[in-house]
Amino acid sequence: MKRLYLLIAVISFAVLGNGLTGLTGFSTAEAADKENCLMCHKYPSMARIGDDGLVKNYYVDEHLFLNSLHGDVGCRECHTYIKKFPHDPVTEQVNCANECHIKPPFSEKNFSHQKIIDIFNSSDHAIKPDDSPLMKQSKPDCKYCHLNPLYKRVDENTISFGKTLDRCLNCHQRKGVTEAYLHMTHRLRHKTSRSSREIVALCAENCHGNVPLMKKLGVSGTALDVVETYHESIHGKMTALGSEKAANCISCHASSLIHDIYKPDNLQSSINEKNLQATCKNCHKKINKYFVKIAVHPSLKDPHNPILFIISNLILRMILYGTIFGLMGLLLLETYRRKKDGIGMRIKAGSSWRTPEKLK
Repeated sequence: MKRLYLLIAVISFAVLGNGLTGLTGFSTAEAADKENCLMCHKYPSMARIGDDGLVKNYYVDEHLFLNSLHGDVGCRECHTYIKKFPHDPVTEQVNCANECHIKPPFSEKNFSHQKIIDIFNSSDHAIKPDDSPLMKQSKPDCKYCHLNPLYKRVDENTISFGKTLDRCLNCHQRKGVTEAYLHMTHRLRHKTSRSSREIVALCAENCHGNVPLMKKLGVSGTALDVVETYHESIHGKMTALGSEKAANCISCHASSLIHDIYKPDNLQSSINEKNLQATCKNCHKKINKYFVKIAVHPSLKDPHNPILFIISNLILRMILYGTIFGLMGLLLLETYRRKKDGIGMRIKAGSSWRTPEKLK
């Protein structure tokens, strides 16, 4: 009888566990890891020292992976070079252009990042044949920006419908409006994009803000100060204060395709003089040829822009300090005149000036 009760308890626990998994929407390790890769990779100590002397860690946190963007993707969907288990030493890197065996909504083809890869390869961030070894080493790859983040819930009202639709059309066809709407609202609730401050930090910390590296790569003098001048601009100051409406790096230097970043002299560049009005219209409604002449990366150094230097470093500072010291002078003068008339201050039930009669 005890064995029967134990058997019923085990079966009930299994059924209840599966039911709870279905209700919460999380996949089980068995479903996501059909080939049992986590049998080895679940151990935090699974690592070795490579030929370059660096520690290579092959640990995979099961909980983080299952709740990430790639949580439903099998391991060998990306690691296609693995043909047997246990596998041979890894000699290839993951290729993000691989075709997955997953069919996204409203598509009859297997999912692939190939379109995005093609756009990236045409951009200035892609490695070119004539790049120096240091330039090739310094340019970002897919994983530099994309870290397989966890889902973050955000308010749908904070996301522009037009911008969201433009991004969806990078992969999906413009058909199936009802299905597309349902899918996009789901994506809105699980938006994973970085905040503006995180985007600026990503571009600045290891690349464009690294002035010694930029000098070695031979960038122009204006490009050396691009991070500093951005922080001095109204866009940079608003972003530093937490604004999500102010322009960050991607807002100006890329279109809705995100990966199409080019130099200003490239006709495809969003910051080319012929495209500036269209780029600025993404945020500003009233745009003309004079508006786009405003310095987006204003330099306060005298040689770059003497007019801006005089206005910001002399006139505005004179107004600021003149106001502060003027108010302080007015306060001291008022205090002197009251003391001269015999009016004093008494700290009782709050500080207040009192006439000689009330001071008695």
